[in-house]
Amino acid sequence: MTAQREIPVNGQTCIGKRRRFHFTSYLMKTTLLLSCTFSAGVLLLSGTSTAGEASQCKYAPEFLQPFWQGDTIEGESVLFIKDPNTGKSKASVLFPVEKVLKVSNSAGDITYEEGRDYAWKPGTREIILPKDSRIVSSTPSDLRRPADSQRHKLTHRDGNGEIFFGGKLEYHNMQTVITYQHKPVDWQAIVPTFDEKALPRTIKKLRKHDTVSIVLLGDSISTGCNASGWAGAAPFQAAFPDLLKEHLQAHYQNRVELTNPSVGGKDTRWALTQVGTVLESQPDLVIIAFGMNDSSGRSAKEYQANTKALMEKIREKQPQTEFILVAPMLGNRDWIRLKHELFPQYRDALAELCQPGIALADMTSIWTEFLKQKQDWDLTGNGVNHPNDFGHRVYAQVLSTLLVPPTVAVSTSNTGPAPQVVSLWNGKALIGENQFETEDTKITVHRPAKGNGAAIIICPGGGYQRLVTGAEGHGIARWLNQYGITGVVLEYRMPAGRSFVPLLDAQQAIRTVRANAKQWDIDPAKVGIMGFSAGGHLASTAATHFDAGNPEADNSVQHQSSRPDFAILVYPVVTMGEKTHGGSKKNLLGAEPTPELIELFSNEKQVTPKTPPIFLAHAHDDKPVPPENSKALYDALQAKKIPSQYLALPSGGHGLNGYKGPMWDAWQTQSMEWLAKLKFIPAPDTKE
Repeated sequence: MTAQREIPVNGQTCIGKRRRFHFTSYLMKTTLLLSCTFSAGVLLLSGTSTAGEASQCKYAPEFLQPFWQGDTIEGESVLFIKDPNTGKSKASVLFPVEKVLKVSNSAGDITYEEGRDYAWKPGTREIILPKDSRIVSSTPSDLRRPADSQRHKLTHRDGNGEIFFGGKLEYHNMQTVITYQHKPVDWQAIVPTFDEKALPRTIKKLRKHDTVSIVLLGDSISTGCNASGWAGAAPFQAAFPDLLKEHLQAHYQNRVELTNPSVGGKDTRWALTQVGTVLESQPDLVIIAFGMNDSSGRSAKEYQANTKALMEKIREKQPQTEFILVAPMLGNRDWIRLKHELFPQYRDALAELCQPGIALADMTSIWTEFLKQKQDWDLTGNGVNHPNDFGHRVYAQVLSTLLVPPTVAVSTSNTGPAPQVVSLWNGKALIGENQFETEDTKITVHRPAKGNGAAIIICPGGGYQRLVTGAEGHGIARWLNQYGITGVVLEYRMPAGRSFVPLLDAQQAIRTVRANAKQWDIDPAKVGIMGFSAGGHLASTAATHFDAGNPEADNSVQHQSSRPDFAILVYPVVTMGEKTHGGSKKNLLGAEPTPELIELFSNEKQVTPKTPPIFLAHAHDDKPVPPENSKALYDALQAKKIPSQYLALPSGGHGLNGYKGPMWDAWQTQSMEWLAKLKFIPAPDTKE
């Protein structure tokens, strides 16, 4: 999504579940690693055979529950390392542990006992093995081999021997699987979010239950190496392509035809020769997953050019094809011939190609974060450059997140949580390009007893001089709670001629709500904004001036889009022209604003096809803020074919008779009906 209006802020101009499904007699036709070759220092696969049937394999939705959601990690893999000096063995997990639920061997047929086999300290990431533990542990030397002691030479970066390469089950057999509850950790900076605008055609077909054709073109990781099913070992977990397919079919209840012509050892240059093969399946979606074999030395520029050329060649024959570009996991950091610094360059190169119809699956950033807490031997099936079962599930989770909307959890208590006050800027509030002040802004989050995923940021009125936070703020939030909507009261800063300051607060509020969507039981695609009087001007400004976020920002909140998904404007100031509210104009723009500034904040002039749906309510007898404000915006919305509704009330004045009576009831009732019609909330008759 690109910005609707360009506003230089932040130092830049921004433009831009648990239903179980089983399938039986799953035939694991796997490719076994029988021989390997090396080319320019990168592990290449060659030689194939069939592993035969691998008993029953069961798919369950919890396998695809993203590891970054909820408070439980299912089946995280670790490899316990024994200190040769102390004899103590330990491993590290991703999150601070609150409670260990289960520890088992990688095959899943042995469950270990706390105290006898393992110990842990609450609040830490470390799992420790007692002296007589039955859990497998290895010494550092076990994971190294003397020079020329194994068929394929993987020289360690320190020159001391070679990295032990596990061609099939070696690492799988050494690893242990841990399920545990954990303390919250913020992963929002690096994990994907569902955005139906990113892959609109594919998601539309999935939702219509149409057959969807997907082609996965990649290297050995995409062939399934080294998932246990690929290797023919218990628990016979499928690799990520099959997990993805089954998850899509289970969620959407449709047929997914996934074709996988991936070949081990191949790279983006080879991919350019496979256009014909890809087109044979007439794909709706092509997943391009290379990089591991390119990293022998191919520049990011060439990597990007090859990927771009591949997409262009496919679209020449099939213009509507959409793409997911996979930035790969990281290879072993200790392998001397691997140019590890290329992986983030590849990721950034792929990100530059993304636009509507092209999405990024960023495994590189996730793996980078993984390796802050864990080691390569915890996460790989071969110790070098293939994911193990846990890694394959993460691959599938990331890809699924791009295609499956989040399941919104709701509270089941009789009363909603106490309102939560949240600082937007933490004492460093933005006032302009790389300019800050110590004054802060807060939001108050009112969550319903039973949420439906929608949230609305509420902008009280007050002429840009004060805030009417009672009737036009917290009272509105409590009313929204009755409809299952989270109400977020924004106490924005007064402009005092600093025209962009209130908008910066509104944008930050929208970003903050999206960044905390999981925690607050909110669907990030159902975040709207509401405003009254001057707060209506602020809400309409946010709806016509927004950006897609800054993915390179240090603060994960800034990664989020500031575009509201809808807006509700009640007796709003809209224009800064002739029909404006004089006090709001002066307080916002100053005593002598330029014509350019007046036009920029005359929001009826800023509507584009990307403006979100807007509901307007205005009384005919409003004297302070003439109804022409709403009418002008409505006409502009209609001209651009933006879904909109204008409720012209016969009476009520400014404030609609003091926030009560039939005129007040009318806009409340009809705005909720309008939201339901647009599928942002259930039908209003479900009101508590």
